Amino acid sequence: MLDVPGFAPYLAARALAMFGSTMAPVAMAFAVLDVTGSASSLGLVLAAQTAPQILFLLVGGAVGDRAPRRRVLLASNLVMSLCQGGTAALFVLGQADLALVMALQAVWGTARAFFMPANTGVVPDLVPAERIQDATALVTLSRSIASIGGPAAAGALLLVWNPGYVVLGDALLFLAATALLARLPRLRRPEKPTESLRRSLAEGWREFASRSWVWSMVGSFGLYQGLVLPAIFVVGPVLADQDGGMGAAAWGAVLSVRGVGSVLGGLLLFWWRPARPLLVATVLVALESLFLLALAMTDQVAPVAAVALAGAAGVTMADALWVSTMQREIPADALSRVSSYDWLGSLALNPVGMAVTGVLVGVVGPQAILVFAVVANLAVRGAVLLVPGVRRMPGASPARQ
Repeated sequence: MLDVPGFAPYLAARALAMFGSTMAPVAMAFAVLDVTGSASSLGLVLAAQTAPQILFLLVGGAVGDRAPRRRVLLASNLVMSLCQGGTAALFVLGQADLALVMALQAVWGTARAFFMPANTGVVPDLVPAERIQDATALVTLSRSIASIGGPAAAGALLLVWNPGYVVLGDALLFLAATALLARLPRLRRPEKPTESLRRSLAEGWREFASRSWVWSMVGSFGLYQGLVLPAIFVVGPVLADQDGGMGAAAWGAVLSVRGVGSVLGGLLLFWWRPARPLLVATVLVALESLFLLALAMTDQVAPVAAVALAGAAGVTMADALWVSTMQREIPADALSRVSSYDWLGSLALNPVGMAVTGVLVGVVGPQAILVFAVVANLAVRGAVLLVPGVRRMPGASPARQ
């Protein structure tokens, strides 16, 4: 893949940015808690990051199809770098007013809303259709490695540094990524738009809604974000912290094993090309039910970690298969808009799911939530497999190149 013009600097840019993006949440959490001593303040900062992403994703998708994607990536990366640099300065100088931090993080989230849909369209602009899965697998692998190394690096640096300096490191990595993205060749230049932004969004919706395999998969990912991830990241720590639970250190080890599973899943896709990628992706996400079931049944680290590895590997492969299929099958001039609807549908339920799960843990108990999530995840996967377009979507083959 590195022989494809422009792909090497793109991959390096994504690796640097993702490494910084996995360091920053750890540092940001401790920085906010150090300044405010309040978990609710941390929640407000995280909400300030997330809300603009949901609000502006559709506009970001329209811009990604109307403007040169290289230019969108450069501008959004530069804005994210400046926001993190400003946030770092506030923490380092001891001037971290909560409202100002939230404002900077809201601008960061807005820039990311423009970055994500445009980024989805870059790989098919750079590489031939028959190599999209390889390219996507390589990007996914670098993200998985970052998910292990970034938090570990942040934790080590926080032992000797003010958290603000770690956030500054994220800003510098975004800046380095911007410099690498500037080396990309000129990508497909979209035709000069003749329609309004509103009509462009409506056309993107038609492209999205006309394909049953797209909206059914996106709906299933939304329910995964709203049911499965809250069960893992809210209920898991609650169980680990109970008397007789596995404890915080063991829970951290389980999450690290999930990172390893993601790496293994990314590596596997370099040689495995499923003939029915969406069918396989749907089945792979069902592996997360094994992890949830293990959490509900035992506090022993070894069996929980084993199924955690399998679940993370499955989800990582499913994500890469989904993205590469979408990049291959959606017309290039509509890809960013369709991707924005994908991101919106996938992420919208996550904040609600996190909040509701946190309340229900004290009402029905953690095991009940985990069992419900197991059943719901399997039911959703089964429902998606009823869609003919999901079952029959072929993978890339020489005949289709």
